[in-house]
Amino acid sequence: MVDFFTNRILIIRNKIFFCALFSLFFFSFNNVLYAQGAVNEYDVKKMMILKVTTFIEWPKKSKVNDKQSNIVISIIGDNPFNGKLKKLVANQNQKINNKQVVVNYIKSIEDIEGSDILFICSSEKYIVSKIIKHARNKAILTIADTRGFTEKGVIIGLFIRNGKIALNINKKEADKCGFYISSSLLGNAVKVIQ
Repeated sequence: MVDFFTNRILIIRNKIFFCALFSLFFFSFNNVLYAQGAVNEYDVKKMMILKVTTFIEWPKKSKVNDKQSNIVISIIGDNPFNGKLKKLVANQNQKINNKQVVVNYIKSIEDIEGSDILFICSSEKYIVSKIIKHARNKAILTIADTRGFTEKGVIIGLFIRNGKIALNINKKEADKCGFYISSSLLGNAVKVIQ
C-alpha cells in the first residue's frame, strides 16, 4: 500500500515538473527568441513540433509504441520549413519517446501512410478535410499553422498571437483518434476544442 502511494506521489511530482518545464520552455524560448527577431517564425515552430509531442501519448494501436520503429514526421504541401526541420533532426540527433526521428516531404494524401506526425501546410487548405479523414484512423498526430485548420479537425494548431507562437488544441479530435494530451499542454493552449 505504501509503494502505491509513493509511486502516485512520484507520478504527480513528475507531471508538475514537466508542466513547469514546458511552461518555462514555451514562454521563455518563445518570448526571447521570437520577439527579439533572433529567429524566424518557422525556426520556433519546428522546435514547437518536437516539444509538444513530449506531452502526447499515442493510441495503443500506433506504431509509435513499437520499440523497433522510428518516429516519422511528414510535411504535406508547400514546405515552409525550407529543409530546416530535417536538418535540425539530423544535426542534433533529435528524439521523441527515445526514438529516432525521420522527416519526410510528401505531396499526396496516399503518401501519409507510415507517418506518426503530419504537418499540414497552408497549400492544402482545399483538401485539409480529406487529409484529416485519411489520417484519423491511422493514429497520426496532425499539426498545422493555418487559421481554421484546428476547427476542421487538425489536433494541434500553431499560430502567432501578439508576436508569439501560441497553441490551439482540438481535444475532441484527439480523443476520437485515441491520443492522450497532458493537462500541462492543454493548460498552455489559447483555445481547446472540446
